[in-house]
Amino acid sequence: MLISIVIPTYNSSGFIEETISAIEQYVAGSEHDFEVVIADDGSLDGTYETLREIAEKSFLNMTIVQLFTNRGQFHALMAALAHTSGGYAVTFDDDLEYHPDQIDCLLEKFNREPGEWDVVIGAPESRRRGMWREMGSWAANRLNSIIFNKPSQLKAGCFRMMTDAFVKRLIEHQTANPLMGPLIYKTTRRISNVSVEHQKGLRASNYTRRGLIKTLFKNLQVFSEIPLRYVANTGIAISLLSLLAAFAFVIQYFTGFPWPIREPGWTSLITALCFFSGLILASIGFLGQYVYRILEEVNKTPNYQIRDIVSWKKQE
Repeated sequence: MLISIVIPTYNSSGFIEETISAIEQYVAGSEHDFEVVIADDGSLDGTYETLREIAEKSFLNMTIVQLFTNRGQFHALMAALAHTSGGYAVTFDDDLEYHPDQIDCLLEKFNREPGEWDVVIGAPESRRRGMWREMGSWAANRLNSIIFNKPSQLKAGCFRMMTDAFVKRLIEHQTANPLMGPLIYKTTRRISNVSVEHQKGLRASNYTRRGLIKTLFKNLQVFSEIPLRYVANTGIAISLLSLLAAFAFVIQYFTGFPWPIREPGWTSLITALCFFSGLILASIGFLGQYVYRILEEVNKTPNYQIRDIVSWKKQE
């Protein structure tokens, strides 16, 4: 069985050789056949040249896809997945947060329950990650449960194995803003977790607080109409409250209870202006983001743009 190890990478020239070396040790002791597909996401530190040197010396079947410019991890993943040929594809980080031998845990799940799953996601019992990463992951998991009706106990993760049939369906999505988790949940419900061991990566995470927040907002704007529904429901609720307030002001105007209104119409007018001005501005701001995303899709913004691609086939 051929298994594709898919690695997105960016500015990793200082440690990518250690990652490939760990994969070589694992592959040498495995009974399965492997290929390694790496997408260099527009690195500027010589990562692509380093990968070429490694590939020429390695016994691994390797394909290296170089993108023109840095578009982000998920764009690079989609580019690499489009060039896999294995029966299964494993998405693997370039910094060894998971040791390659944990691939066996994912594969065992497929073999133990054949035909049951399209995707198996590695779920570590404990992670050595920062507080902001943990908070971002928790928020994204809750959001995906709401948007896609995902079981709350199903954990997301970047270390996952997918069948070749599912990979083909996944890369059919031509969205200009790919997010791997939402695309998976949107495509299939046959997803499972398996316990794996997590280890400290070779470098600190590239995800900043701003990046995590941006990913959460993109998740909402690209894959969900829930914000629109909340805006609409909020507008209806405020309208009803305004009607009740107007009714109360009319009674107060005629009765003078609990105090007389000395400037008829002023209080209700100011209240209505404040409520609806805020609501309109908030709605326009969020709807404007939807318009921007729609324009990206209509303009057919490329998911990725390949500068060069080379392959080494050394195993028969």
